[in-house]
Amino acid sequence: MNFALRKVERPAIHLWIYNHPFYGISDQIEYFVQAFQQHGYPVTVGREPATSALNVVIENFSVESRNTLIDFCTRTRKRVAVIMTEHIDFVDRRILIHGDPLWSDNDYMHPATQVERLKCLMSCQPYIKFFMVLGDLPELRNFSEIMLGAEVRAIPFPAIEHADLKASPNTQLKHDLLFTGYVTEYRERVLSQVTALGLSVLFPRKFVSRKQRDFLNLSARIVLNIPQRANWRWLSLMRIIAALRCGRATISLGTSDKSRIAACTYQLNIRHSGWRDELKARVVDWAAAYEKMYEAYCQLAIDFEQEHPFPHDMMEFWAITDRVRSRQPA
Repeated sequence: MNFALRKVERPAIHLWIYNHPFYGISDQIEYFVQAFQQHGYPVTVGREPATSALNVVIENFSVESRNTLIDFCTRTRKRVAVIMTEHIDFVDRRILIHGDPLWSDNDYMHPATQVERLKCLMSCQPYIKFFMVLGDLPELRNFSEIMLGAEVRAIPFPAIEHADLKASPNTQLKHDLLFTGYVTEYRERVLSQVTALGLSVLFPRKFVSRKQRDFLNLSARIVLNIPQRANWRWLSLMRIIAALRCGRATISLGTSDKSRIAACTYQLNIRHSGWRDELKARVVDWAAAYEKMYEAYCQLAIDFEQEHPFPHDMMEFWAITDRVRSRQPA
């Protein structure tokens, strides 16, 4: 046999989304599916687990959903990988959620919800093979001190197609800016400053589906990212990638994030008066802003995977322990 020409066999991967409404995780699903397919893995998504595949779940456990996972793993003698989406860190002997100590009150996630999610996640640890992070966020600083011995692997950024802006009719452009995030008091205050500039801002003030969000992205020149609160440090990676898929750049107001997706985002310091003129300039030259950010994303994806290779080794070992046979691509 000529091993040099032999195609690599990969185990089947199943994203088991039983503990989430689809509309709330559609961006994570798209990232996950594209990243794994681009690396040769057969991928399925569903609300039931797959015994013939490696099962991956997205963190968000209640007592009920935790028990469902434990029951499946116990019956089948399998383990799951967990995609982490919340910022959970262990700093100065304190557990931090979203940068604040556990039990901190805020209008994004109730303290009781914070505690229940963390407790349920910890009780699932015997059934977790490893943890995944989509890209480089959340950071999960010192996470192995909370989840003893936990192994965290980064899933590299998937390649995305270039949007042909010339093929898109300008009649779709109805707004200067779009923001589709969850409403918080801080976001309301920032948006009021933006509308005072005379720019047209579309802010649905309700949840929109992925399909609706993409349609709205195409109706605006620039997508806005606004943190949940003033001391929120992180960019919304999924919002920025979703905008790029639609041919739109993202401007983030009031952040100074240094994560990798920052290379593909215009961050404006709203404490400095010059942010207003820069925002207006980006709106006028929105097509060039997209081209620059798209090129930055392509380079980011290449550089990140060189630094954090796709975890094929972990997947192969997991397939052995879970008794899942690899499949050769057609």
